[in-house]
Amino acid sequence: MRNVRIILVLTALGLLGAWPLLRGVLHPGERMGESPAAAAAQKGLSLPEVIEEHLLAREQKFSFTMYDYEDAEQTFKQAFAEAAATNDYTAYIIDSYHYTIRERTERADVEMTVNYRESADQTAQVDQITTQALQSIITAGMNDHEKVKAIHDWVVDRVEYDTSLTRYTAYEALLTGKTVCQGYALLMHNMLTKAGFVSRIVEGTVSSGDHAWNLVRLDGQWYHLDATWDDAAPPAQAENGGEAKESAEQTASRYRYYLLSDKQIERDHQWTKRYPKAVTAYSETLALAKEAGSKTQAAEWAKLEAAIGLDWLSPSRTVQSVGMLAERLMNMARNNKSELQIRYTNGENWSDDIRAAIRKASIPDGYTVRSYPYGTDGSVLLHIRLMPGT
Repeated sequence: MRNVRIILVLTALGLLGAWPLLRGVLHPGERMGESPAAAAAQKGLSLPEVIEEHLLAREQKFSFTMYDYEDAEQTFKQAFAEAAATNDYTAYIIDSYHYTIRERTERADVEMTVNYRESADQTAQVDQITTQALQSIITAGMNDHEKVKAIHDWVVDRVEYDTSLTRYTAYEALLTGKTVCQGYALLMHNMLTKAGFVSRIVEGTVSSGDHAWNLVRLDGQWYHLDATWDDAAPPAQAENGGEAKESAEQTASRYRYYLLSDKQIERDHQWTKRYPKAVTAYSETLALAKEAGSKTQAAEWAKLEAAIGLDWLSPSRTVQSVGMLAERLMNMARNNKSELQIRYTNGENWSDDIRAAIRKASIPDGYTVRSYPYGTDGSVLLHIRLMPGT
């Protein structure tokens, strides 16, 4: 009889890596002790399914026995990866784990210790809070598009980014009001799933390093949704000592990463695993909905379009050159208007271009300009205000 003892420690900090998927086999009659997964073992579930039961129960220590394998360690690793991948929420609250495999002639006994960033009790509190929130923000008559927006807005309004980089969970987001991208994605995933949507947590990278966001399926189409980066919109500023009020440009900036296609988000986001393809631009989805619906329905879709800033894409609100910008400024002056709000497609050079357009329009000095990033196409929203007397 051979008796080999293998110990391996794996640590997952923040984001889990990807492992190949393969089902292991658990002997149907093997007893695993008193635990939520024991009944599953008695039913003859596969090894990944049994491990999943332990993970869902947030068990920190558990054991099981494997049979009919060729490589015990590889079979276990692949089964654990499949078990974790079954539930995104569980997968992304695993902090670290280690295991011991004792291999004998016809069996391998596995003992596991798993450390979670969020306990079962804490997850229960997340569920309680989000259930109450959904009952409040999801109202009768809402369509699915409105529901996704309501969830997005609730999360962005309630949470801010944790610059200390120490809070990773939905529980910490709700308890302290702060979390990193992983906590945003977990909270969005919890609420979207609970509201009836199919959601995935996307693991990837951005210019600053590792990042996480969401994919959500809406009316059969997949879209990316990054609540973390939407929460980076510039804050509203109060004028003349009054109450801070969010401008139309700030509102649009708040939805820069809201329901994007692969093509739109890949300009500054890259994903490291395979996910469903997001091939449709949400602006096209709403345009088709307006055309297909009744006059009343078209008005409702237009209202949603404006609420998330997609109305800035219309030709009447877009300029593409210094000449076009100067023409808009001249029209503004001729009509005795003091403000111009426009989307400028050449966002990289907007500062130099606005000066050139002001000169070209023969408008004397005395103006202010505020710029806000728009979408991922490099355009900016400009709010130009002429000073009195110009």
